[in-house]
Amino acid sequence: MYKELILFRNELKNKSIPKYKIIGIVSELLLSKQIFAKNADIEEFLSDVFGMKFKAYLYKSRTMVVARVTKEIVALERDNDYKNKLYKFVQKKIDELKDNEKKEKNQLDGWI
Repeated sequence: MYKELILFRNELKNKSIPKYKIIGIVSELLLSKQIFAKNADIEEFLSDVFGMKFKAYLYKSRTMVVARVTKEIVALERDNDYKNKLYKFVQKKIDELKDNEKKEKNQLDGWI
């Protein structure tokens, strides 16, 4: 997932990004069990990045969440604000994965 996050970050760095790319990135993130281990984590992400809140039944199915978020993104007009927030989220996840990778390497070095 680390390589995909790097690709997403590079796409989000562009000045103007088409909506279909934002939809694709968000869909990949929402469907990833590595990024969101629990469906409850998705609710926090959507409220922080997009300011979206849905009823509780929707969060029980990731595919339903993706469909609803896609519909909302198509209707949104402030693409740049959401792109920047999404970029910050992806960057934070990259940093977390990097830190976890370093910790795992340090633990293995102790055994050698």
